[in-house]
Amino acid sequence: MPKPSVSVLLQRLRKAHPSARYELDWETPVQLLVATILAAQCRDSVVNQVTKKLFPKYPDAKAFANADLAELEAMVRSTGTYKVKAKSIRGACARLVESFGGQVPRRMEDMLTLPGVQRKTANVVLNSAYDIASGVIVDTHVARVSQRLGLSTETKPDAIERDLMEVVPQRDWTFFGPAMVLHGRYVCTAKGPKCGGCIFEDLCDQVGVDVQGSPAVSHDDVPMETDLFELPASWRHVLRDEIEKPYFHQLRAFVEAERRDHEVFPPARDMFSALELTAYDKVKVLLLGQDPYHDVGQAHGLCFSVRPGIKPPPSLVNMFKELRDDLGVGIASTGYLVPWAKQGILMLNAVLTVRAHEPNSHKDRGWEQLTDAILSKVNDKSEPVVFVLWGSYAQKKAKLIDDSRHIILKAAHPSPLSAKLFMGSKPFSGINQALRNNGQREIDWTLGG
Repeated sequence: MPKPSVSVLLQRLRKAHPSARYELDWETPVQLLVATILAAQCRDSVVNQVTKKLFPKYPDAKAFANADLAELEAMVRSTGTYKVKAKSIRGACARLVESFGGQVPRRMEDMLTLPGVQRKTANVVLNSAYDIASGVIVDTHVARVSQRLGLSTETKPDAIERDLMEVVPQRDWTFFGPAMVLHGRYVCTAKGPKCGGCIFEDLCDQVGVDVQGSPAVSHDDVPMETDLFELPASWRHVLRDEIEKPYFHQLRAFVEAERRDHEVFPPARDMFSALELTAYDKVKVLLLGQDPYHDVGQAHGLCFSVRPGIKPPPSLVNMFKELRDDLGVGIASTGYLVPWAKQGILMLNAVLTVRAHEPNSHKDRGWEQLTDAILSKVNDKSEPVVFVLWGSYAQKKAKLIDDSRHIILKAAHPSPLSAKLFMGSKPFSGINQALRNNGQREIDWTLGG
């Protein structure tokens, strides 16, 4: 189906949502800025309950800038990731006081200098508080509806916004964003979209929706306003002290800046896929890689694994050859190793992001400190774990492992540079033998021929 006429979309949106507005309660631009920061990965209704008490206590930017951080954290705790949000609010308001006389600036380039503020937040404030057509608001709802309508095939918010800005007249940007938010929130929902009777039913490609009107299973459904630096729940508790350390906040700022200025792999929603797919209490094998794949479409957060439909890289090809020779498992046609992760193999890279086409570009920025902490926490598990260390880089991490309680399996790296030494090391049968000795279920290594 060709892209629907934007004029028709706008006409129908205006009929359905004639007074479309962002559903946050606010009276001043500063209040809207604070509320929008709090709304990341949190329902607007929850934010509105919090700001009822928050705004009287902190009536302006100066009050927020001078807030006691612990008190501010306590007040916004129910919105989630409260430490990060409180720090962003205080930092943004301090910048307002220092550079803009305590007022929210009216230019996008100025807005983006505020700590914790990216384009989506800036657009919400500029569009809603000042009626300035700075761009199109793209949150998870706008992204989802735009993709289903075929208005954009992109997955990153900034790229989706560029697509929408090309087809939606600038005079309509301040209406289009809030109206699409409402449509996505109440009609074109992530789960169980109300396709029957939808105002766009005859125009919609229903990308990502099956014929019954239910969303197809996709990792792309992670909300775009989500705090993508928040660890999965089972690891967040284990690493709660680690993620409060200064280096982690510096790492976060570095990666966010890199994503603004460069193409970075894996996509933000996949940074912690290894931790998401293998919960802390399910880890029975840890396979350590080094740097994510740096070419387009490959990396998705698991070491050595690539997305479905992507040709397996040479190291993975060598792994499959050794698996065939070791256990007689046929060489798979896919390099998508998620089935291994779901069986308890934590497939962890030492560095979790990389700039496109620049290997090791995010080395020594803090990731190693976090992943060393992850290794140490797995080492703390009472039940034995099999640690698989391929190559000299990974084997240096053996010092973090108590080999009197855990099993360490070492071999050469499967890279073409050391493949001759890797071949014949029988790591897969070694892993299964160790699991049997631990009284644990073996790994089913088959992925499909």
